[in-house]
Amino acid sequence: MNRIERLNAVFEGGAPDCVPAGFWLHYPAEWDAKATAEAHLGLYRATGMDIIKVMDDSSGSYLTDGVKIAGAADWNKISLPGVNCAHYRRMSEIIKRLANAVSGEAMLFPTVWSPFKIASFTYASNGLSDADFMKDCVADPDSVINGVEAITTVLEDFVGGYINSGGDGIYFSAQFSEPGRFTDEQWERLIKPYDLRVINAAKKAGKRAIIHICGEPEYEFRTTPERYADYPGDLFNWAVHRNNLELQGGRAVFRRPVLGGLHNRGVLVDGDEAAIRAEVRKVISHTGMGGFMLGADCTVPADVSYERLRYAVDEAHSHKI
Repeated sequence: MNRIERLNAVFEGGAPDCVPAGFWLHYPAEWDAKATAEAHLGLYRATGMDIIKVMDDSSGSYLTDGVKIAGAADWNKISLPGVNCAHYRRMSEIIKRLANAVSGEAMLFPTVWSPFKIASFTYASNGLSDADFMKDCVADPDSVINGVEAITTVLEDFVGGYINSGGDGIYFSAQFSEPGRFTDEQWERLIKPYDLRVINAAKKAGKRAIIHICGEPEYEFRTTPERYADYPGDLFNWAVHRNNLELQGGRAVFRRPVLGGLHNRGVLVDGDEAAIRAEVRKVISHTGMGGFMLGADCTVPADVSYERLRYAVDEAHSHKI
């Protein structure tokens, strides 16, 4: 199998010829599209991994640049630039450059943030805190929803454009499911409907969706993966080392293939080759080869040695059916 066939086998819940693997890291937001695309290719080529996740390393408020938020009511009068913004043009160029470089060789999955997360970034860009945002969500959820609705509409357009530029789907960063942040009822109203619209923009185009369940450091990166059980994802990733849900348990929850197994701040960063390979073997022995892709809980440190990642990828590839 080639990389695309291998990944499609995983998406379909089957057993590929060997265990695929993929890791990603952040790049400087000030880099232009050419430099950023070259950095993605450098990681891909150096590690031999099976996928390219296109990173979105902006501040996250790009979509709402210029929007002034002093309180929830301000969401009722926002105007967004949509696909006319510089960030969209930059991301599209990165995707096109990567698609031209690896056409027919590997799949590309551009990162798309949860609409609610972008709304929270907007508060930060206006000098407000996460606590301010949470307070407004409780005090005036209707106004916050108006803002999230507007952001979602733009993100649906982004997804379509990313796919037209060469993306094979999206890597959706699902946010705000940390225990204690929202009740189930609040989460179902404020977050889930808008997440689903963005994900379904890719699915309706006949493309794949990888769901990454992301937590914040102030919540010790804990999340509630079970809230995503009926999301239309093809592959699910979460921090198994910070949540009480191992990969096998996640398979039962999502009833779909899973991605991960390694701590993004653990042996990949401080272990030697023998330790990295041993940890990969341990993960595969527990998880099995069907419907599984080796990866990390989240992004790995930007200064990690690519050689370390290569050890993990090579060990995964050595496990053949």
